[in-house]
Amino acid sequence: MADKVPNTFPAASGVVRFLAVVIPGLILAACGGSAPPPAAPAKPAAPAMATATPAASGTAATPAPAPEMTEDQLLKAANAAFGEKRYVAPPGNNAVEYYLQVLAKDPKNHIADSALREMFPFATGAVEQEINGGNLDEASRVIDELAKFDPSNYTLTILRGKLDARKKQADHDQQVAAAAATAAAAKAAADQKAAQAAATPAPAAAPPPAERPASMPAEKPAVVTPAPAPVAAAPAPAPVTSPAQLLKAVPPTYPTDAFRSGREGWVEVEFTITADGSVTNAKVANAQPNRVFNQAALEAVRRWTFKPRMVDGKPTEEQATRRIEFKLNK
Repeated sequence: MADKVPNTFPAASGVVRFLAVVIPGLILAACGGSAPPPAAPAKPAAPAMATATPAASGTAATPAPAPEMTEDQLLKAANAAFGEKRYVAPPGNNAVEYYLQVLAKDPKNHIADSALREMFPFATGAVEQEINGGNLDEASRVIDELAKFDPSNYTLTILRGKLDARKKQADHDQQVAAAAATAAAAKAAADQKAAQAAATPAPAAAPPPAERPASMPAEKPAVVTPAPAPVAAAPAPAPVTSPAQLLKAVPPTYPTDAFRSGREGWVEVEFTITADGSVTNAKVANAQPNRVFNQAALEAVRRWTFKPRMVDGKPTEEQATRRIEFKLNK
C-alpha cells in the first residue's frame, strides 16, 4: 500500500475537482476506453458532510455490490457513490467501502489509493458529525472502515478519543436517569403507603370490662406510696449590716431672740447619710414651737459627719431622723 494519509488535507474545492474530473478519466482508461474531451465543467458546490442522504437529483441509489464485482465495476460504483455524496454511508454502498474493496483485490491500485487519500477530510468530518449528533455506533463503524486504510492516522486517534468520551458520558447519563427513576418510584410507593394509612379507620374502642361475679374474690387495692415532700431550699444568708454611727456632732447656735425671751423647744430633722458619711437633704419633720429653732437645727445637722451604714462591707446611704433639743441652763 502507498504512503499513509497525512494529517493535513488539501482544500475541499480541490478535492471535489480532482474526484469529479480526474478520477472518471482514470477509471475509463483502466477499463480500456478513452475519455471524450471534457467540456468546461461548472464550478461544483462544496460537498456537504452528509453520511447517508443522496443528492436531490432523483438518481436511484446504486445497489450494493455483489461479491463477484470486478475492479472496474467497483471503481465505477465508487465514482457513482461519490457523485451522489455517499462518502461513508449507507453501510455497504458508499465510496469509501468500494475503494477499500478495490484495494483488497489490488493493493497497488493507485486510483483507489489516491481517491481514499483525497476523501479522508470528508470522511472524518462525517464521523465528527455523527459523534456530535449522538450516533455513536455509526461513528464507530466509519472509524473502523477508515482504519482499514490508515490505522495509525492521527485524526482517527483524536476521533476515537472523542467517541470514547461521548460513550462514557452517555453511560453516566443513563445511570443518573435510572437512579432518578428508582428514587421517584420509591417516593411514589411511600406516598401511596402514607395515603393508605391515612385512609384506614382507627380501631374501635375496647368494650368496658365485664362486671366481676360476686363469687370472685375482690382484688387487693393498690398501695399508693406518697411522693416525698420537696426539700425546702436553704435560705440565703442575710447580709451583714451595720448602721451609721455619728462621728462628729456640731451643736446648734441658740437663737438670740429665743435666748433673750427665755424660750425653749426642740426640732426633729430628717436627712440622708451618704456613702461618704456626709449629710444631705436635711429638712424639718416637726418642731415645738414652730419655726423658732428650725434654721439653727438645720444648720447644725448639715455639719455633722457619720461613719456610713455598711452592707456586706460596702458603704450604703441611710435615712435618719434626729431631735435637736434647745434648753437654757438655769
